[in-house]
Amino acid sequence: MSAKIVIDGVFFQIGRSGIARVWLKLLQHWVDQGFADQVVVVDRNRTAPRVEGIAYRDAPAFLYNNDQADRQALQTICDEEGARLFISSYYTFPLTTPQAMLVYDMIPEVLGWNLQEPMWQQKQRAMQMATHFAAISENSARDARAHLGRPDLPVRVAYTGTDFKVATPAAIDAFKTRHGLQRPYFLISGSRSSYKNVSLFFKAFATLGDERARCGVVCTGGGQLEPEFAALAGPADVRVLILDDAEMQAAYSGAISLVYPSLYEGFGLPVLEAMACDCPAITSRVSSMPEVGGDAVLYIDIEDRTEEQRAAQLAQHLRSVQEPATRQRLIEAGRVQATHFRWDRMAEIMREFLVEAADASLPPATGATHDEHACRLCGAPTRLLFNKRVLHKYDVQFRQCGHCGATQTEKPYWLDEAYVPENEKFDTGQVTRSLVNAAVISALLPMAGMGADTRVVDYGCGSGLMVRTLRDTGVDAWGYDRYSSPRLALGFQTPTYSGFDVVNLCEVVEHFDEPRQYFDDLFASDPALVVIQTGIAPQVTESWDYITPEHGQHIFFLSPTTVGWLCQTYGRQPVVVAGFQVLARPDVAERLIDPATGGLRAEHQQTLQNLLPNLWMGLFSRPYFHASQDNQLLRRMEGEAHAA
Repeated sequence: MSAKIVIDGVFFQIGRSGIARVWLKLLQHWVDQGFADQVVVVDRNRTAPRVEGIAYRDAPAFLYNNDQADRQALQTICDEEGARLFISSYYTFPLTTPQAMLVYDMIPEVLGWNLQEPMWQQKQRAMQMATHFAAISENSARDARAHLGRPDLPVRVAYTGTDFKVATPAAIDAFKTRHGLQRPYFLISGSRSSYKNVSLFFKAFATLGDERARCGVVCTGGGQLEPEFAALAGPADVRVLILDDAEMQAAYSGAISLVYPSLYEGFGLPVLEAMACDCPAITSRVSSMPEVGGDAVLYIDIEDRTEEQRAAQLAQHLRSVQEPATRQRLIEAGRVQATHFRWDRMAEIMREFLVEAADASLPPATGATHDEHACRLCGAPTRLLFNKRVLHKYDVQFRQCGHCGATQTEKPYWLDEAYVPENEKFDTGQVTRSLVNAAVISALLPMAGMGADTRVVDYGCGSGLMVRTLRDTGVDAWGYDRYSSPRLALGFQTPTYSGFDVVNLCEVVEHFDEPRQYFDDLFASDPALVVIQTGIAPQVTESWDYITPEHGQHIFFLSPTTVGWLCQTYGRQPVVVAGFQVLARPDVAERLIDPATGGLRAEHQQTLQNLLPNLWMGLFSRPYFHASQDNQLLRRMEGEAHAA
């Protein structure tokens, strides 16, 4: 499977407004979250920003008068990429591939715009075609349900985020100097179109009378200031500017207040950006704005008020926001409120939404037939990737599951021939792997807050070198292996892997002939950590050296999608530690995982720089101490066995 989800980046050909920012941030964070390998972006006329790690397909610009041909072109891309799901950044859709939809707002529908215009006709058709919905606010979700007449429609809410922050005093001064801003100014963000209700600001501002001469107004929507607004501004210094992100942060940070009296917003990103920049915000108490602003902004009561009443209330806010106590309260509350909205969290929610929607598009697994083999992990159908000669004698199919992403051989019938002493010669990395594995486990236990009584089982322990190394540093480690006896840790083998706090699967998962059975059994005892080291590839190729067909033991391979499936199925959270995939129980995950990044907490990163030196110190600081204790323990155990 070369791609599971196709994203049409059509909005990038339209402009660089908030919607473009949303999708750019999603793509960037999906790279960091390991989801990028599951998506392909359709790049319209080379207008999409290129994000390293994202795959792209070139396509012509979208034209509303060529809808059917565009749908066919999108369907061809979906078919070629093996897509399970399609989502557009702005209301395009293919012929047959299941479609998800991200709803930004319902402005045309709620405000009574002409829905016969081609853009809104396209939106209506896209909404009817979609099978799964997400929205950027609860309000947009409610309005989508109402418009579709489906009050029970499931809609996943994924709030947008911001990476804006308070500009430095030097940056603020430079911004003001560059644009000749010598007076304290109010900030108007975005266009001055009718629903943005900018006219209300100028009507309220006009009531300030002579106070206007002390103030400036910065409008960021570009163009020429409307004559009626200029008349209302009177002696104020009004500037109309077009600003990039750096200047916008300076503009927010240096303003008296953002004034954003919009009649409807799908989210209200300027309000969030203002709070993040220590800029008090004044906005309308309608649509999504209360979700964004919380108790940290001043509200204009738009509903059930006359225009004069609205203007009077806004004028009072324009004065009160300049009072030091009110201003400080809004700044402090805004800082806290802004932390609730993060791009990485939106990306995580959208990733989960898309994966679930894609999975829901799969037909129910019906088991293997003459032309279809069921996945041995999730039961869904698999497709043939290639054939490979195993043990120099068997022509074996390698297949990939379209649901959980695992690649596997056909049901293996050659394992008795594969697990013979002669094949141990292929395990040339055993010593290095065992020592590195022991070093990672030794470091991981204190990171996870696990003490000296922690029990570790090395599943598929082989010679027992890793078990012996851990025991020689004082870790209560045991070995489990169905095929061999741990020669270096005899006496510390266990007939079961249940009842242990940590289950170590180092170079083991690829040997699972019945992975669902093994994972079910493994997680049944609820271990705190499952540590996996194996080859992981989004797409297994015939030339991948990890297959090692000459020894015939590697028969099951994980992809990033498979790791996600395991976590979802067994209630775990993933984090990568020194190249090992760690599946952590939620109560332990919070000690390991930084919620802001989804990666390992910063305080643990330095530990990983000294893994092997730390292991050597553990082994040589008290040489033979733990080995002597183990010797005494074995003698005691042997005596008890004879007595029994």
